[in-house]
Amino acid sequence: MKKILMIATGGTIACMPSENGLVPSISGKDIVELVPALKNICTIDTAEIMNIDSSNLSPAHYIKMLDTIEKNYNNYDGFVITHGTDTMAYSSSMLACAIENLSKPVVFTGSQLPINAEGSDAGKNIYDAFLTACSDKLGVFLVFNGIIHKGDCTKKIYSEDFTGYLSINSENAGISDNGKIIWNIVSQKPAGTVSFNKNISEKVFVLKMVPSLKPDIIDVLINMGYKGIIIEGYGAGGVPTADCENNFIPALQKAIENNVAVVCATQCLYDGVHLDKYPAGILSEKYGAISSKNMTLEKTLAKLMLGLGSNMNMKELKEYFENN
Repeated sequence: MKKILMIATGGTIACMPSENGLVPSISGKDIVELVPALKNICTIDTAEIMNIDSSNLSPAHYIKMLDTIEKNYNNYDGFVITHGTDTMAYSSSMLACAIENLSKPVVFTGSQLPINAEGSDAGKNIYDAFLTACSDKLGVFLVFNGIIHKGDCTKKIYSEDFTGYLSINSENAGISDNGKIIWNIVSQKPAGTVSFNKNISEKVFVLKMVPSLKPDIIDVLINMGYKGIIIEGYGAGGVPTADCENNFIPALQKAIENNVAVVCATQCLYDGVHLDKYPAGILSEKYGAISSKNMTLEKTLAKLMLGLGSNMNMKELKEYFENN
């Protein structure tokens, strides 16, 4: 039997009712004991590194997860991370980008209802996550409602429905069907040694474009010391370019001239950014903006935080994003 470390971080799956609503309070060990079928598939140890509502997640918590996996990497065949659903796609994207040459499965899961709640989806999600962690597939995954998603292609799209997540611009990695994993991917063992990048910059701002927004917001962000701005643009990555007070191109040019990285993303779920399609994108790219291509916002944020944390210059950042 394979040996799996379950890393508990809190979230709805670990919640109990309180006078102030649901509060994470169930330990990782108790979660495992509430799914007795796990004893038939692997040997499990638990590490409880935090017990938080995932809305309270910060980069410091990413580093705790990375530290725990790194310190235990040689002692286990795989890892399961129980996590709150609200920011789980951010964490899975961060770990997928931060761990290079990963040769074991790291599997995120959680639930829309606490594990002790009637009709909870927690038991199935936990069982499927451990099946995935016991497989020979390599990488970071997010397992939910019988679907195995690649960790860096996932977005939460339901606040209550048990579906929870979708894979964006990527097919599912696999499914769990009656206790058996059916894979859509092939894994190849990496040639290099595993490494963990914990240089994460917090000086990144995500700016969602809306019709009322004015370009002077860019000056505010520059003055606040942000080193990277992700523009959630319209459609293929558009921003206002008309010859009027709402023209964002001079403001973006100013940001880039002040060594602030500008990454163009899209509010659309599918098909990604295409800066070569309309004047807005062409002008943005001309002045040095970077395309997020078909990445989710969660992955775009992770890559920019890691790139800036590693002190990449503009040319290096552009190459980093082009490698997807």
